[in-house]
Amino acid sequence: MIRKNIIANVIARAWGVISVYLFVPLYLKFLGIEAYGLVGFYSTLLAVCAFADMGFTATLNREMARLSVRKDSAGEMRDLLRTYELIYLGISLALASTMWALAPLIASDWLHSTLLHPRELALAIRLMGLAIVFQLPSGLYIGGLMGMQRQVGANSIQIAWGVCRGVGAVLILWLYSPTIYAFAAWQLISNVLYCFSARFILWRGMPPEPAHHRPGFSLRSLRTTWRYSIGITGMALISTVLTQTDKLAVSKLLPLTMLGYYSLAGAVAGVPLMLAGPIGSAFFPRMTGLVALEDCDTLTRLYHRACSLVAIATIPAGLTVAAFAGECIYVWTGSAVAADRAGLAASLLICGQLMQATTLIPYYLGLAHGNVEVVILVGIASVVVITPLLLFLVMKYGIVGAGVSWLIMNVCTLPPYMYAIHRRFLPGEFRTWALSDVGRPLLAALPGIILCRFLLPSTSSRLLALGLIGAVWAVSTVAAAATSLDVREWVLRRRAYV
Repeated sequence: MIRKNIIANVIARAWGVISVYLFVPLYLKFLGIEAYGLVGFYSTLLAVCAFADMGFTATLNREMARLSVRKDSAGEMRDLLRTYELIYLGISLALASTMWALAPLIASDWLHSTLLHPRELALAIRLMGLAIVFQLPSGLYIGGLMGMQRQVGANSIQIAWGVCRGVGAVLILWLYSPTIYAFAAWQLISNVLYCFSARFILWRGMPPEPAHHRPGFSLRSLRTTWRYSIGITGMALISTVLTQTDKLAVSKLLPLTMLGYYSLAGAVAGVPLMLAGPIGSAFFPRMTGLVALEDCDTLTRLYHRACSLVAIATIPAGLTVAAFAGECIYVWTGSAVAADRAGLAASLLICGQLMQATTLIPYYLGLAHGNVEVVILVGIASVVVITPLLLFLVMKYGIVGAGVSWLIMNVCTLPPYMYAIHRRFLPGEFRTWALSDVGRPLLAALPGIILCRFLLPSTSSRLLALGLIGAVWAVSTVAAAATSLDVREWVLRRRAYV
């Protein structure tokens, strides 16, 4: 089951990566860098509004995973879903009203555009706000499917939505109107279809309804899950501050054009978490089940296997893209200007994101135990470190300063965070995580990447640059994988069959 779920998650995440790197250059071509900055602001709004989820998505994921291993839990599962669904309806209505009212203020007092009038900006922001209102509950339904380990179905929906959203937007911009309003309107249409499709498939996949029972609002479901939900809400709020303050600062302090370049850098920097996410999503339900069964030995083995897989997947990729960030942006967009203005910021951001990716499985370990106190405390400390530093560095160094602040924050806070997580949930395993799970792949991949950075020639050919970067990525991944006992045993088994 885990292997099938990993494959499904990887395929979905691969499509997510491909769609980003396929469609963004086309968006840039049709909209221009300033309007693309507004697309980046839309992503920031989505992330900022995500705290309105109030932890329900993560809680539903965990509770569905927990209840699905119990017999006669169909009624409880259905009541839980209906309860969260009704609460989410109220949240969505409140969020829609707020976004509609604030759009003119954001357009006139926050963003700095030289091409778009504040009224035009306000219309686009209102459409984007409505799109966000439908995308957020979609995450709730996808979380439920993930928790029930119906990850193939969940990822199929996400892939279909991605195709509809991306291909449709390009066609609208090309054939109808190359404007930010047309783009925003299509995002709204796509998200409406996504929301209702995900809801239909989740309800259809629920266990058969018990006799004489209809799902309804359940205070009991809230009483049993509210503590976890509140903890997740706290983490979401802190995460929003940590991951979006830089974009908000750039959008407020710098022209919308620079937000466009910073959005490009952020998209490149997302590679490590894009690769780590499918692995974490596949292992989380199983880890939750083992915690419920109090099977510590099996949990420890599974945990280190997951951490090792994440390190092998993310460290070579992250370091390669960080070393060749400018070249990656040039290969991707075809713009030497974009590569020059966003390359260094992308390198700094991706180093911080790589550190975040290696902590994903420990983060899920805390969630599996239903305990988020450590994560919240570290998040608060991170906010204290990054916020004043970020504002100062953005004002002084622009988008490069934003990248520097993100890297400094991770370097200062993640080591003690990892020590505290392991001491709390897997005592004695921090050393193994640091030296074996993460340290070995890092030491195996890093020397070759550094050597290639200095020895490989620069080229104006996008195809040749892509081939060279791909070769460095492949070789460093093989080197990192060779440090894993699981990988070596798998290779030996394959050779024995041959």
